Amino acid sequence: MKQQTSPRGAVATGAGALALVLTLTACGGGRADDAAQDAAQAGETVSVETDYGTVDIPADPQRVVALEFGTEVVLEAGIEPVGVIEPVATLYTAEEFEKLSQYPVVQSASLELNLEAIAEARPDLIIGGVRVESHDEYAATREDLEQIAPTVFYDFDGAGAGLRDMTLELSRAVGDGERATEEQERFDSRVEEIRTTYADQLADTTFAVVFGSDGEFAVDNTNAWGGEILDTLGARQTEAQRAAGENFAAFYSYEEIDQLSDADVIFYETDAAGQPDPFTEALLDQELWQDLPAVEAGQSHPLRYSAARTYAQANTVLDQVEEVLADL
Repeated sequence: MKQQTSPRGAVATGAGALALVLTLTACGGGRADDAAQDAAQAGETVSVETDYGTVDIPADPQRVVALEFGTEVVLEAGIEPVGVIEPVATLYTAEEFEKLSQYPVVQSASLELNLEAIAEARPDLIIGGVRVESHDEYAATREDLEQIAPTVFYDFDGAGAGLRDMTLELSRAVGDGERATEEQERFDSRVEEIRTTYADQLADTTFAVVFGSDGEFAVDNTNAWGGEILDTLGARQTEAQRAAGENFAAFYSYEEIDQLSDADVIFYETDAAGQPDPFTEALLDQELWQDLPAVEAGQSHPLRYSAARTYAQANTVLDQVEEVLADL
């Protein structure tokens, strides 16, 4: 998928690097920095329960480092982070990518942390999301980060509601919980509204969500990405999903494109700007793709934010699905 999803990340936590971090944290960058830190330390704190224990964090954090899965949180909150994971252009609009490119990179796209850069950023809060299978690895990482600033990590499982619920918790940690909760409530109410308004279309239509891979294509399962959101709506989906079992997607060769022949509507995943990646473009150019009933009927549609990381993004997915339903 078009997202930062390496299951495990390398962390630069050697003795020399950690010693440098502690020196930077203790000595700081001058009187102005020391004054800012003293002010932050004198401010109010709140206790939050994380998947790594209770953490006391600033009630009004001013200098946030956003590690993986934290970037969307600070963007939606309107926070100017002091450090971010290396932005990947496909995840953001051109405006968002330009904005993120202005901030110091403290974590590579391959998930390697730069502890020295994090310390130099002098954060008062560090946030990030962790795939549940990486919990033990990040427990050790968090111990190192806690020596720099309070660190809030939440685990998540899967590529659907669990991910969105995790970023909702991060939004609450940075003081943007009210807006983020409203997006969640809006998502839930819109799901019920769409289910009711388009009950006939949902019952009579078979859907598929696909993306290209290297020389093949994949069909989203009902437990992940756009397929999960369609499943939440109660939509009937292609039989091609069944081969995925409990995995997030089923993979097929180009010669098997006709596995999508039962789909009346096909969504193909794009980046945040609405453009398919080269692998998906190659899929769309296949002659067998052009011969699919849904494509011939003009029912092949791009889908932005299929891998919705927040409820705001998930609401954008609902917007796109509803637009298609309204024309059926």
